[in-house]
Amino acid sequence: MPAVRDGDRVVIIDKRLFREDNTRVFVGVVEECDDHILRARGFAYHVNPYEVAGTERRGEERVRVVSINAGDTVFLLPREQDIDKLQLKRSPKAMSLTDGKFAMDLSDFLPRA
Repeated sequence: MPAVRDGDRVVIIDKRLFREDNTRVFVGVVEECDDHILRARGFAYHVNPYEVAGTERRGEERVRVVSINAGDTVFLLPREQDIDKLQLKRSPKAMSLTDGKFAMDLSDFLPRA
């Protein structure tokens, strides 16, 4: 049984290559997946280390192709989760993905200036 299947909801946190890189988070629904690559449709968030509070979704819905071997962190959300309602909430010491009922703590990926 594959770890990620079509229809799964995922949170992908891009691996930061440089200390100055913004943290990039993608939340989407997997449309297709094979052994090493997945295609998901969803929303991107960019977290600037110099902004201390609040982060909103950035732009319109997009399709993203991701290599599972690239070193990005991938989390699975509940399959019934409505990704349209999710928001990335941030304070100086915490960051979470929430819709008011569901919450996922992402504080480990909080950028440090």
